[in-house]
Amino acid sequence: MAASPDTDRAPRILSQLAGLGRFFDVGTGAVPFQARPWAELATDRVALADRVDGVAHRLAPVERRVATSVMFQGLAARVWSPLIGSHLCHDALLDLSPDTLAWLPAPGGAVPLHCARPAVHRDATPAAVYARGLRLLEPVADGLRELLPISPRVLWGNSASTVAEALGAVTAARPDLTERARELGAALTEHDRHAGLGTWIPGSPRPNFGYRRLSCCLYHRKSGVSPCGDCVLRGRDR
Repeated sequence: MAASPDTDRAPRILSQLAGLGRFFDVGTGAVPFQARPWAELATDRVALADRVDGVAHRLAPVERRVATSVMFQGLAARVWSPLIGSHLCHDALLDLSPDTLAWLPAPGGAVPLHCARPAVHRDATPAAVYARGLRLLEPVADGLRELLPISPRVLWGNSASTVAEALGAVTAARPDLTERARELGAALTEHDRHAGLGTWIPGSPRPNFGYRRLSCCLYHRKSGVSPCGDCVLRGRDR
């Protein structure tokens, strides 16, 4: 019989993870009145389109697919960061699911998340971490691709990039976790949706843990913006 999820440790873990940065922060306790269920992003095309339009308005003028890419990258960062942080720092699998997670409408792409009664599991294998993240992000990515033409390489390249950024944030605070973080990074980015979308640069001092994308998030298409630091458009010599 599988062990019951631990609801006592989870709030303490999330409180500590919040210190790593805003993408690691997941609200707990009473649900804010404006919170909306995560599943809505995957099932309600009007809500999803409104979210894209809000990002497009903030970044204007940009193409709608640029806003779509930025919006998904923000969501991915919100999902992967606490999952990765709980795995590396606490040997725990944070129980984030479409049924328990809520998001709060806010300007920009990185919407705050809320889980009224968080829980963690002991089965904190890299495969379990990946499965949790994919369960949240895949339906949203599919929904976005129904709204407008955007390459899955763009969306999942964004997702893999946020994995690398989360690893960099954790190891900046906890250098002792560097080797475990490298192992987790390989496990999360070298198969399934993330496979073939980037490479790791051994020994790189970069804040994103040395990950170089083989795709582009499209944000450089906004006037006056250069390609991101991990973008394929920056070439191989960086």
